[in-house]
Amino acid sequence: MSLWDRLSDGVRTALDRPPGATGGALSDRLNLRALSDEVLRAELERRRRARGRPAHGRPAADDELTAMAQARRDRMRERSVARCYALLELPVGSPRADVQRAFRAMLRQYHPDRFVGDVEQHASAVALVTTVVEAYLALLAQHDRR
Repeated sequence: MSLWDRLSDGVRTALDRPPGATGGALSDRLNLRALSDEVLRAELERRRRARGRPAHGRPAADDELTAMAQARRDRMRERSVARCYALLELPVGSPRADVQRAFRAMLRQYHPDRFVGDVEQHASAVALVTTVVEAYLALLAQHDRR
């Protein structure tokens, strides 16, 4: 007997108990006896999907994060090294220390927390910092390959 069968039997047994003074079993009042196991499984799966949890149990947010990370890796592959240096306002071939210094300076200057009151500037700062971070990570990976 599977776990699902044991659980559904336990639930049906609990629902068949008379509720005391109100008369009639809860399963009879809710017409649950007419539902088959397949219908119950389908309903639970529908509700699980509606909550954003696929059948394998991982939260949908994990899938979205995986897709975002894959998109970032794809963008980093497409971005040229010269473009990354240009985004950090550095000459091509700058040493790693200069790359780190320029990245931190740009992050201090354009960090989204500096523009909390203005929605437009905050959104543009988020976009800019995202591209700068991607360029920085691409340059670090390029420096590590050397």
